Amino acid sequence: MSAIASNGLEERVRDGMVRQLRQNLARCRRVIFDERMDLKTRERWTQLYNNTSQVLNQILKDRQMRDWEKRLREIEEYENIPEGVERSQAAPTEPKTGNQEEQELPKDPYEQSGS
Repeated sequence: MSAIASNGLEERVRDGMVRQLRQNLARCRRVIFDERMDLKTRERWTQLYNNTSQVLNQILKDRQMRDWEKRLREIEEYENIPEGVERSQAAPTEPKTGNQEEQELPKDPYEQSGS
C-alpha cells in the first residue's frame, strides 16, 4: 500500500472516530441534563463525557500537528526552489547527480542589490 493510500485510509478512520466521539458526547450530554435520571447515573455519564472529550481533544490535536508538519514540509520545499523560477509554477526539486552541469540561473528581479 502506498504512503498516499495509507494516509487517506488513516484520515477516513480518524474522521469516523471523530464523528463517533461527537455523537457519544451528544448522547452523554442528553443523559447528564435529563432530570429524570438519578444523580449517580448522571455522575457516571459526566465522567464518561469527560473521558470522551479528552480522547476527542487528543485526536484533534494530533490531526492539527500533522497538518502543521505537512505545511512546514511544503514551506521547506517551497524555500528550496532555485532563484529565478516562478515559485507558483515550479516543479518539486530533485537532487542533482554528479554528471549534471551547473547552470547559472537569472537573478530575481525583486532581490535588492547591494547598493
